[in-house]
Amino acid sequence: MPWHRAPSEPVRDALPLLLWAPDGELAAATSAAALMLYVALLFQARTETQEDGTTAVIAHATYDELEVATGRPRAMVADGLKRLQRTGLVTPQGSAQRRSYVLTGPHEKWFKLPCRAIVKDGVIQPFTTFSLRSKHELHALKLYLYLAAVRSNAVAYTMAAYETIHARTGIPERDIRRAISLLISSGLLINIDREFSRTLKVNEANKYYLTGNGDLFPRETVPAAAA
Repeated sequence: MPWHRAPSEPVRDALPLLLWAPDGELAAATSAAALMLYVALLFQARTETQEDGTTAVIAHATYDELEVATGRPRAMVADGLKRLQRTGLVTPQGSAQRRSYVLTGPHEKWFKLPCRAIVKDGVIQPFTTFSLRSKHELHALKLYLYLAAVRSNAVAYTMAAYETIHARTGIPERDIRRAISLLISSGLLINIDREFSRTLKVNEANKYYLTGNGDLFPRETVPAAAA
């Protein structure tokens, strides 16, 4: 699909909680793996009616599928899913042999996450460039989801100042430039515009364009800047 829905509030609430630090038996790198797995689950998720008549957004994905999608080994997938559950973004459902994942709501407010532009043969291509050996990769993934979550549906870009990014994600301001570079080199971010406001006589916040931003609009209404 060109894009998939993602719940705004749970994602924005979880980003500051994911740190480059151990969590019990889980290594620091599992925070980054958790966000990669969350994206993979979003791309698998569908709204389903459960036995009690309520609806839920559920992803049915095997370990094999998640290994392929994220490029992570099975042990990292297992630990990343544990970390993801501890953040409250997903709840496992079913047996170990037939495990599904309920994506935490509310789902009334949601954002569009580009899919088709970054997935090929079941692999989320930009994720193959990540080694998960540095805090900067966690920062990049947090920044990516934040930029997607706060983009206005009326435009192809997200405007965000460093101060705001730090306040909403916990990424230190001194590390944001490095996170942006990783997003560009991985292919998750396709362009940044830096503009000067002649009216206000100040530099405006950067405009960030996610890879696949053109898929977020009907073809007849794609903004010129998204081409």
